[in-house]
Amino acid sequence: MNTYFCVFYCAFSKYTLKPLTSCLLILLFISNNGFAQQKTPLIDVFYQALSLTENDTLKPSGSFYEFSLKNYDNEIIDPRAIIKKYPDAKRYLVNDSIFNIRCALEINGLIEDLSILDPRITIKNFHFSNDVQLSLKIYSDIEDEVFNSSRLVFVNIKADQMFMIWFNNFVTYFGAVDINHLWIGNESVVSPRIFVQNSHIDFLQLWAIKPGEIKIINNQLGIVEITEVETKKFDIISNTFQLPKIPEDNNWYSTEDRFNTQLDSTDSEFINRDHAIKGNYLLAIMSNDRTINTLNIKGNTFIDSTASVPVIFGQKSNKMEVVKNTFQTPLILSSIVSDNFELDNNVFTTVSMGASMPSTPQNIVNVNWKDLKGKLVWQPTIFSTPYRGISETELQDSKSFFHLLGSHSRLLEVYKNYGNLDDANDVFLDMKGLHLNRYEYLYKTDGGTTNFFQLYLNKLLSVYTKHGTDPAQAMTASLWIIIFFSIIYFFFPSDWDVSSKQKLVADFNTFIEKNEKGYVRPFLSLAKGFFISFFNAITLSVNSFVTLGFGTIPTRGLAKYICIFQGFLGWFLLSIFIVALINQILV
Repeated sequence: MNTYFCVFYCAFSKYTLKPLTSCLLILLFISNNGFAQQKTPLIDVFYQALSLTENDTLKPSGSFYEFSLKNYDNEIIDPRAIIKKYPDAKRYLVNDSIFNIRCALEINGLIEDLSILDPRITIKNFHFSNDVQLSLKIYSDIEDEVFNSSRLVFVNIKADQMFMIWFNNFVTYFGAVDINHLWIGNESVVSPRIFVQNSHIDFLQLWAIKPGEIKIINNQLGIVEITEVETKKFDIISNTFQLPKIPEDNNWYSTEDRFNTQLDSTDSEFINRDHAIKGNYLLAIMSNDRTINTLNIKGNTFIDSTASVPVIFGQKSNKMEVVKNTFQTPLILSSIVSDNFELDNNVFTTVSMGASMPSTPQNIVNVNWKDLKGKLVWQPTIFSTPYRGISETELQDSKSFFHLLGSHSRLLEVYKNYGNLDDANDVFLDMKGLHLNRYEYLYKTDGGTTNFFQLYLNKLLSVYTKHGTDPAQAMTASLWIIIFFSIIYFFFPSDWDVSSKQKLVADFNTFIEKNEKGYVRPFLSLAKGFFISFFNAITLSVNSFVTLGFGTIPTRGLAKYICIFQGFLGWFLLSIFIVALINQILV
């Protein structure tokens, strides 16, 4: 019985990745009797590379190797193991513990599963001065076996150029490595798990791979590009991202065919596969057809002193959690999340909220508005300037204006559906603030009576009821209006207040002149008169404000016209109050 394997092998050259269409599809038919070609000890390839120069390339004589291991349960490949087998290799030691491999190295091959559990390999204490392509695949008589107990461990590795893995089904671990460009890509990367931990990597690319789980934890990272990755769980935790020094020849290339970070496909901007990366983004997670089931972004710090190099989330996920991160960079959030979504306890610079979020109570959505307030912008692509809807230049762009409103609207819908009225009202007020900016711009540029009333009515609604979201504020404002007009009416006579204030003062003076027993009783008499007058003034103000009328206006002169104006003002404001009250009741 034959077992069938497909191995994708791509021509590998310095600084470039050739298109996938140029790759060779090698069909390997493996029988139970083994390969026709002789097995090569994996450690021998590293030994052979030691004597080669930077102008040399070490690669298999055919398209691949068939490797053997001395210890399938725990093969360690390091300077000590090589010197033990080949004592003459000692002369290549650097600092008594490191081997420097200067040639371009291609190690592509298969390893038969001959271990009790699964093959385990540790490669450590190497400095690679040139490009490295290291791709290993385990095979056995069981078709499509998943090697959950396998290990391919890289520890204390330094790579000055590209370190590339093209096919791999080991559980893969990078720990304490310093790599200029780590590239893991191709459909045939089906590792059960991939770990990158406690390492320094200037440029990390994961492309079109299908591991069971990925963990990137506690690293110093530069540019990270994750494209068309499919996995059950992806954790990016406690990393520091900071743009590295970009080489002048810029040998870093995006592997994404069509890099689209905009929800509106009519305005898509793409980066071709051969587009050289020039620090256009710090972290980009993108997918069109594939799903990262659970994506956790926790406790990371994204450093950018210019606040201009964005972080992009544009993947499909069932669950997504972005928690306790510090973004000194713009965040472009255009993920499609179908189940649970959490965006909480983060520090943002700006956020372009184009994400598609679940909005029904059956799902769990937690978006902390306090983190987002004042930070929402519209930034459709990495090349566009964040749009805030404030300046006259921005307000000329009505299309971006309504895209920004759409970002607010998605949040408003989520908060309403989950019964979070406080945040829903706050988002709505931000939306009305944007509208107010636009009305002011339209009145300034176009003029007109309609624009005038639209502007100042909205300003009135903002002050009086917070655009219908706060009836209590309307009650408070109405109370102060009544008191203000009461003070005015206090100094005017009315049919309800026949005693003038001058007469009260005159009676008080006369009483004092004739009274020899003190001032308390005359003062109380005067205070009583003033209290009655002020009470009548308040009654008149309330009567005018609520437009009760009682027939004729009980005052004369200037006060009569003031009373009419207050009546009109009260009728208008109370109508607004009733609408605001009904709006809150219905909500």
